[in-house]
Amino acid sequence: MACAAFIVIGVIEVVGRDRPIYWGTFTETSTTCDPVTKERNCTITGRWVSDDRKTTKDVVELDGFVEPGHSVRASYQPGGLMGDDENSVVHTAAWSRAGLWLPWVAAVFTGAVICDRRRDWRRNARRHRGRAPNAAELS
Repeated sequence: MACAAFIVIGVIEVVGRDRPIYWGTFTETSTTCDPVTKERNCTITGRWVSDDRKTTKDVVELDGFVEPGHSVRASYQPGGLMGDDENSVVHTAAWSRAGLWLPWVAAVFTGAVICDRRRDWRRNARRHRGRAPNAAELS
């Protein structure tokens, strides 16, 4: 199921690849980190202003990283099924076009894990077929 979801996301991204991308500056106004997880899982919120100053997003999340109180160059791609306007997000340069390749990498990885698990499951099923479980397996 996850593999299919990644493929659907990949198709949506490829279909929408010709939508215009607007570049501008994102300035961090708040960073909220999840204290429960070991890795820093943070939501960075701020203000984005396009280079031509015609478009401004006052409360938008950053897909990427910037130091608190600082600014970073970021892109905004509105429209489409998964447009940045729907998700209220802008992307640092490193993540600006990740939607074109990341879902496909995730789909291949997920597919490989599924195939590996299936192979192990079938191997174990053949090994245990036709024999009664011993006492250690029942407890």
